[in-house]
Amino acid sequence: MTSPVANEEPRIGIVGAGIAGLRAANAILKTHADARIVIFGDETHRTYNRPGLTKQRYPLSDAFEMNIAGDLAVNGAENNALTWRLGTRVEGADLRDKVLHLSTGESFAYDRLVIASGVRPRTSVGGDGECDLHTHRTLRDLDDAQQIHSRLRTSEQVTIVGAGFVACELASLAKEYGCDVFMLEALRRGPFESLLGERISIALERWVVQNGVTFLTGDSAKELLCDRAIVSARDASGSEPADPGATSDRSLFIEAIGSVPNVEWLHGNGLDLSDGVRVDEYMRVSQCDDVFAAGDIARYPDPWTAGTLTRREFWKNAIDTGDLAGRSLASSLGHDPKISPIRYFPSMATEIFGLRIQIAGNPRISDSMEIVCGDLDRLDHGVLVTFLREGVTVGAAYFDKGARFNSTYIKLLRSLKAH
Repeated sequence: MTSPVANEEPRIGIVGAGIAGLRAANAILKTHADARIVIFGDETHRTYNRPGLTKQRYPLSDAFEMNIAGDLAVNGAENNALTWRLGTRVEGADLRDKVLHLSTGESFAYDRLVIASGVRPRTSVGGDGECDLHTHRTLRDLDDAQQIHSRLRTSEQVTIVGAGFVACELASLAKEYGCDVFMLEALRRGPFESLLGERISIALERWVVQNGVTFLTGDSAKELLCDRAIVSARDASGSEPADPGATSDRSLFIEAIGSVPNVEWLHGNGLDLSDGVRVDEYMRVSQCDDVFAAGDIARYPDPWTAGTLTRREFWKNAIDTGDLAGRSLASSLGHDPKISPIRYFPSMATEIFGLRIQIAGNPRISDSMEIVCGDLDRLDHGVLVTFLREGVTVGAAYFDKGARFNSTYIKLLRSLKAH
């Protein structure tokens, strides 16, 4: 087991090589340049722009994998002041004795720890694989994206389960590649319903259909869901079918139905892991003075909705909480003592079939909505909506193919931030 040595600079372990872990590491180095930081990542890649996995179509090329990896590069990932342990999974932790147990069989002793292990895709039947009809996939990392982009480039049929951000971005991307796209949403009327409500969800469903997607809901969607109850393409021994051509026409079936926080490796330490890792407003794990958490996995006091906890899975949130976790850790070592609690303002953006969608605040807690500008039947001509709770504006959303009402939207954001 590797262990800290007396009188040396503190050893800091960061579990997770995503943007939250990287930002935490860089924040520590800014105030404590000699800190010995080791980043553990399940993937073999250094930090990259994860939201970009669904953003761009790539042409046929022998350099396809290199092109997609290059396009997703982020500043700071090349930092060799950090020790990168990539392709190394942390399988367990003893937070009392400050030891991590690694997939390599090694143990790693630390002085401070940042938990940034993120989330993984939720699946209905567990993992990728194949059945007699489909090649099953989920999308979380760069390797997933390379496989999915390779299949989409063949312009085949693709079925996407779900209607959230990833599902809609994938549908838009698949149409760019020329695929025949089916979307299945068995529980709701259309995209983003749990966030924006039924009226906007139905308007977004119309937009998706106008752009060539077959969008099925309710029982119609359930009929096409695959539970893999049919005979597998592999026999009971795990061997491939005798006829290689028997599996060549499987369509692509992608599940994008949410995520699950990666907390299993922390079991047995007495933490609140009911929805990610609970932390305070400084990203400190309350039961452990030397442990911090950031990114998709961190559940913290919501500065936007007093008295509640929130866990957000957006790029900006990972950046902000990663920075704060790093500064808080440095402060615990006697550096950068003046730190402020989380002040994260919720904002997110995406684009589907050329329609720019921007959302701010917390529409989910609203009890009513008002259309400020535009018409929900013509989203591409610009629609600006506010969300209210007991008459107070708590969120806003803006849909447009241009920037017709951008100045009005910015004024709304300033008003929201001032509350």
